[in-house]
Amino acid sequence: MPKVWLLNPLLQDSGFPLEVVESTGEVLRKKRIAEYQGLTFKLLPSAKSGGYTMLLSGSIHKYRNNGKHNYDRFTVTHCVTVIEELFTVFGIDPKQAVLHSLEFGVNIKLPYPVQKLIQSVVVNKNKPYEAIAKSRRNGVVCVRENYEFKIYDKGFVCGLDENIIRVEYHVSRMKDLEGYGIVTLSDLTDKTKVNPLLDLLIGALDDTVFIPTDSDLSSLTKKQKINFHAMGKPYTWKDYTPKQRFDKRIMLSRILEKCKAFDYQKDLKERVLEEWKTLFIEPIEALQRSNIYTNISVSEAHKNVMFSPLVYSVKTLQNHFLENRDNKEKKDGKSLKLTIDKRYCKTCGKEIIGSRKNSLFCRKSTNPNAKQCRNKDSNKRRTLKAQIMRAKVNNQFLRVTYKNLDDLNQSTFSDILHSSEIAVHRGLLNTIVSLEILPNEPEPALYQDLSHAHHGELLTGKDAVEVLEELTAENMQITL
Repeated sequence: MPKVWLLNPLLQDSGFPLEVVESTGEVLRKKRIAEYQGLTFKLLPSAKSGGYTMLLSGSIHKYRNNGKHNYDRFTVTHCVTVIEELFTVFGIDPKQAVLHSLEFGVNIKLPYPVQKLIQSVVVNKNKPYEAIAKSRRNGVVCVRENYEFKIYDKGFVCGLDENIIRVEYHVSRMKDLEGYGIVTLSDLTDKTKVNPLLDLLIGALDDTVFIPTDSDLSSLTKKQKINFHAMGKPYTWKDYTPKQRFDKRIMLSRILEKCKAFDYQKDLKERVLEEWKTLFIEPIEALQRSNIYTNISVSEAHKNVMFSPLVYSVKTLQNHFLENRDNKEKKDGKSLKLTIDKRYCKTCGKEIIGSRKNSLFCRKSTNPNAKQCRNKDSNKRRTLKAQIMRAKVNNQFLRVTYKNLDDLNQSTFSDILHSSEIAVHRGLLNTIVSLEILPNEPEPALYQDLSHAHHGELLTGKDAVEVLEELTAENMQITL
């Protein structure tokens, strides 16, 4: 309840003075804001519920450091500890705290000046990076419709004489993370859900063009120098088609290799991968702990609390609590029987009876054709692997067709990419309509073909998604 915050001495000292009508003892309802160790607590009167909407925003990384800084390493174990403390100290139930935005990234110490890397950043796909705080001295940001990607000098921003760079991804629409299973604050304590967010960081770096400004151009031809300077200007990328961007990036990589320029993209990706791995290395005592929220019972004092940028409706939470309680009550003097989820064969769809819990196929004793189910799935996986290897070995182009989630009244849209360029973010996998493996290198006219006429081998549904997942893993050289 709001009183959990109103009566908390830590918040009273930080801007939550309790205002009471002396004659009646009634607590006055009005907007209240308190700041404590890098977090901002807000109580907003809600006309709909008659109570308060409770909001919390800020940096839990900074909170761990008593609100002083967030330039050090913040591991998954640290995250779990902080979220547990937020529950204990402020009554914030992580299972009911719905996320409305999320910001994550890594701080990396570099052996070279951060500014050299930042000055080399040009565009993300075809969108220019903008200076943060009107100065590239601080860093750069690429603002997209549903997210922002930042690369900035953390050492400079925090007043440190160290080369620390921050690579950061800010999700402004949580719907894009549905494929990751991240909805509430408690999901951030599950490393199987958090770890795949690395895809977004690496994907954004893969889409970024880096051109070192201090490259030695003496070995380049006149034409190569012209191309080098042209590609270093963000606006030149604006109107390129995906195919043109692909060609330009190949040309650029050859030019940079010829003049022996430092590969900032490769170096930064390797450092991000290494640092991300480190964040998930837990101490032995942490590995022995079970999920800290498995058996937490939400008390009456806690059941109206939520996390923000995570907003939770007090009324909804109360209803949810009552429903769970009612489901556990006894009926006619007997305990309600738990419903056991039925399992069905992965191939034929028939119910699996009498097999182990993790069985995926029919049992021979209950289905004479059980062996065929297993063989059919095995053949399918072999076919999938063959399709992937054929696309890579044959140096093929693929046309990926997506649903238009921004406007369901509009038709689907396609993108043609080289097999080595495939790096589909997990959040987009549920929008895939089809994948077409083109038999030949596409002509320019094919990029303008809006009819979606089929020109090669066509995969749809789960088959298309599986091929894209495998190709993404191959190209990014990480385990998805």
